[in-house]
Amino acid sequence: MSPGEVWKAQCEAARRIESDFGTQNALAYLISEKFLNFLEAAETDAGFRAEIPSFVAEIKTIFEPWQLAEHLETARHSEPFDPGDHEDEDAETIEAERQDDIERSARDLLLVERAKGWLLEFEEP
Repeated sequence: MSPGEVWKAQCEAARRIESDFGTQNALAYLISEKFLNFLEAAETDAGFRAEIPSFVAEIKTIFEPWQLAEHLETARHSEPFDPGDHEDEDAETIEAERQDDIERSARDLLLVERAKGWLLEFEEP
């Protein structure tokens, strides 16, 4: 599937999800999952990069700006790292897990900020 076919199918799926399961589920699917993954793929793939403006335009036909803004405030938020969840592991493994958690969180934060730029600004970033 081409990147254009991918986002079109995802937008159609989001419309069905919204109809069947509500707006919050549709936002979680399309924005927190699919759009952020699309932005990540666009970092290394020109085909994905070229499709971002069209994908954004279609997203804006599905959701109101306030819905996007509200959703992006908590998109990909996760619980703080808890070493207690790794009680059976040695200190070195726990530290490696903590570092991985920091890297994941930073990456997610950057992706969400990029999504805000695309979805909430009047001009393309």
